[in-house]
Amino acid sequence: MPAPGQRMAKIPYVKEYTDNCGIQRLYYRRKGFKGGPLPLPVGSPEFMEAYKAYSEARPAPLAQPTTQATGTFGALIASYYQTVDFANLKPSSKKAYRYALEPLKKDHGHRAAHDMPRDKILKIIEGIGARAPGMANFTQSVLQKVFAGAVERGQIKVSPLAQKLTSYKGGSRHTWTDEEMALFEARWPIGTRERLIYALLFYTGQRGGDVVRMSRRDIVKGRIKVKQDKTGTELEIPIHPDLAAVLKATPSKGLSLIGDEMGRPIQRARLTFLMRRAIKQAGLDARCKPHGLRKAVLRVMAENGASARQLASVSGHKTTKELDRYTAAADQPTLATGGIATIKKRTEVSSPKKRSV
Repeated sequence: MPAPGQRMAKIPYVKEYTDNCGIQRLYYRRKGFKGGPLPLPVGSPEFMEAYKAYSEARPAPLAQPTTQATGTFGALIASYYQTVDFANLKPSSKKAYRYALEPLKKDHGHRAAHDMPRDKILKIIEGIGARAPGMANFTQSVLQKVFAGAVERGQIKVSPLAQKLTSYKGGSRHTWTDEEMALFEARWPIGTRERLIYALLFYTGQRGGDVVRMSRRDIVKGRIKVKQDKTGTELEIPIHPDLAAVLKATPSKGLSLIGDEMGRPIQRARLTFLMRRAIKQAGLDARCKPHGLRKAVLRVMAENGASARQLASVSGHKTTKELDRYTAAADQPTLATGGIATIKKRTEVSSPKKRSV
């Protein structure tokens, strides 16, 4: 048994860890084999017996993908994955669609397609809406495509969602206020990794998934090139002086603007985790999410008189409807003042001319 603070010599397929109580544990882990705990101390007869049993056991059978019979709801979903409509989706959208459909396939895939009438679909949507209204709306949207495709392929005669169900009123994500941004900046000064992530989210106005892919190779002549994963839109965002100062002061390795300890790119989930932790440590409310900084920069630009086209050139939005939703938190009095200021002063007011007699 190694001394406290020392690690044991590496043994094939044995994972060593310390549990929440500070107790050392050993676990046999081998791909394709059934694993389990190993007794201490290492090298004891009990340890060797258990290790041998795990090593000589038959490999665990690979799980076979479940399939639904033809004509079932599960078959409709499986066939939708083979359609051109699904193939044309961005990888991130495909992942989101599967996230919505796979639980339905698991719970209701055995049902006959004709046994999924509108009232049953409504019940499923309402069950999701009770805990996640936004997810319920998204699920309905995805199911509309699944059923519409099934009608085109002759798998069903009529889509139960040909007429859209009433959508839930989804709450919008919180837009960071100036006070909240000041609190974060005070807690995480320039030079910290947390400030770098924050600055890239705010000063580029991009989604977290696009920020984690940003590289030093994307910076050309004072601009950072972005190809949005969600829309495919290509942008060139000028680097704000504040962002330039943060980039210069933050230690880094490799080409990724936000990398791990070895300089390798991180995933969006890791960025979200790091920001959530930093937000909590800054004493901010949990409603402050990373995506709220994308909304915050659009709010700030709108308050300073940026046009709709200028906002879209940063955010990549295609419609003013989306921009309206993102800039809803813009300061109305400030905008109104700017709007009234655009009215030119009327120095001369025409008065009716007297008619000559």
